Amino acid sequence: MLVMTDWVKQQLNSKIFRRLFISTLAAAEVPMILVILLNPHSWMSADKSMSANILNIFLFLLLAATVSGIIAFFISRHITMPISEFEKSATKIARGDFSHEITVQSDNEIGRLARLFNYMTLELRRLDRMNLAKIIEEKRKLETIIKNIADGVIVTDPRLNVSVLNDAIRKWYNLSDENVNSKPLADYIEEPKLIQLIEDATKKKRKILPGVEMAVKPEGEWKTRVLQGRAARVLQDDGILIGVVTILRDVTQQKEIDRMKTELVSMVAHELRSPLTSISGFSELLLDEDITREQSEEYARIILTEASRLSDLINKFLDISRIESGRIQPKKTQVDLNETVQMVVGNNSYLAGKKNIQVEVHETTDTALVYADGEMMEQVFLNLFSNAVKYSHDNTRIDVVVKSTTQNVVIEVHDQGFGIPRDALSKIFDKFYRVTDDQNVREVTGSGLGLSLVKQIVDMHNGHMEVDSEVGKGSVFSVIMPKVNSKRFESMVVEDSEDIIH
Repeated sequence: MLVMTDWVKQQLNSKIFRRLFISTLAAAEVPMILVILLNPHSWMSADKSMSANILNIFLFLLLAATVSGIIAFFISRHITMPISEFEKSATKIARGDFSHEITVQSDNEIGRLARLFNYMTLELRRLDRMNLAKIIEEKRKLETIIKNIADGVIVTDPRLNVSVLNDAIRKWYNLSDENVNSKPLADYIEEPKLIQLIEDATKKKRKILPGVEMAVKPEGEWKTRVLQGRAARVLQDDGILIGVVTILRDVTQQKEIDRMKTELVSMVAHELRSPLTSISGFSELLLDEDITREQSEEYARIILTEASRLSDLINKFLDISRIESGRIQPKKTQVDLNETVQMVVGNNSYLAGKKNIQVEVHETTDTALVYADGEMMEQVFLNLFSNAVKYSHDNTRIDVVVKSTTQNVVIEVHDQGFGIPRDALSKIFDKFYRVTDDQNVREVTGSGLGLSLVKQIVDMHNGHMEVDSEVGKGSVFSVIMPKVNSKRFESMVVEDSEDIIH
C-alpha cells in the first residue's frame, strides 16, 4: 500500500502529468470561458440568481478539472511507467547487473525501444561473460606463471598480509599446502631480514630497495641455500601504496662458483709459486762463485725437477681446458687394455722401485678391447699408477686388476696407501683438490689436477670412474669402459658417427 502511494505521488509530481493535466483542462474549459466572455447572456438563466449561476460555473470547472486530472493521470501513467522501467534497468546495468530485462507490453515506439534495450542488455551480458572469462583465464595464466617460476615470489599488502606466495617460497620455507592468503607473513616465515626488507619497502619512498642475502635450509635437503631478496613497491596512479612484491633468487650455485673461482686462483697461484720460488732461489745460488761443482749440479737438478713440475702442471691444466672446451677430440681405435696396462706399469715400475713397493698386474683371460684413444688411455693409467705410488708408504703393495664383464672392461688400481676420508670422496675429482688435512698428503708434491684430467678423459669415452677408500688402509680407483661389441659400445659408435656426419 505504501509502495502504491509512493508511486501515485511520483506520478502526480511528474512533469508529464502536470503538462497533460494543464493541456486537458485547457482543452475542456477554454471554449467555455470564451463563450462566457463573448456571450454572457447565453449561460445565465433569468430564473436563477447570480449566486446559483456562479455555483454552476464552479461545479463545471471542478468537473472539468477532475476529468482532466483523471485523463492526464492515465495518459502520463501509460507514458511514465515504461520510462520508469527504463530508468530502473539502466541503473542496474550501470551497476553491472546485465540480467535485468524490460517486459515488452506493446508494439508501439516504446515497445520497439524496449526490444532494442533488451537486445543491448543481452549483448552487454554476452560481452561481460566474455570479458569475465578472459579475465579469469589471464588470472589463471598469471597464477600458473608465478606458481612455477624458479624464483620465489611474495606479494603482500601494506600491512604485510600475504596476497600471493608461489611454490618456490613454500618449498624453501616448508609451508607445504597451508593457506596463508590474507594472513600475516611473519606468522609463517620467521626470517628477520626478509620481514625487515618488506617493512622498509612499505615505509621508504624508493620504488626498489637494495637486496639482502639470507640463508635457508629446506626440509629434506642437506645443503643450506643462499637466497638474495629484492622488494619493490606497487603504487596506484595517484601514488598510494597498494602492496609490495618481493623476489627471492637462489644464488647458492653462484656463490659456490665464486668460492671455487677464489679457491682456484689461490691454488693456481700457490702451485705456480712453489716451483717458481725454488727455481728462482736455486738460480741465485748458482750465481754464487763460492759453490762447489757438486752443489751446482745438485742445484741444477732441483731447478730441472721444479721446471718439469711447473711444465707438467701447465700442460695438465691446458689439457683439461681443451677437453672441457671441446678442442681435443679422441682418435678412437680398438685398444686392448691388457696391453695398455702392462706397458704403462712396465715403463714406470721404477717409480715403485724407489719406495720398494711391490707391483702386480692381473690380466683378464677374456677380451679387454675398448674403442678409445690409446694415448689418452695410457695417460689415464699413468696418472692412477703414479698416484698409487706417491700416496703409498714404503714397502707396501699395488695391484692393477683388469676385469671383463658382459658390457664393460674394468680396471682397478689397488693400493695400501694413506687413504681418503669419506667426506672428501665426492670432491676428489675436482680441479686442484687435495686432502690437505692429512700430513702425509701435504708432504707429497702434487698439483691436484691429475684425477680431474683422468675423469675428463674417461667421460669423453662414455666411461665412468669409481673410488672406494679407507683412511690408513688404502684406496681402489676403478675405470669402467664400454666393451667392444657390447650394447653400450654400439650406441657409443652410433653417437660418434652422428657427430662425424654433422
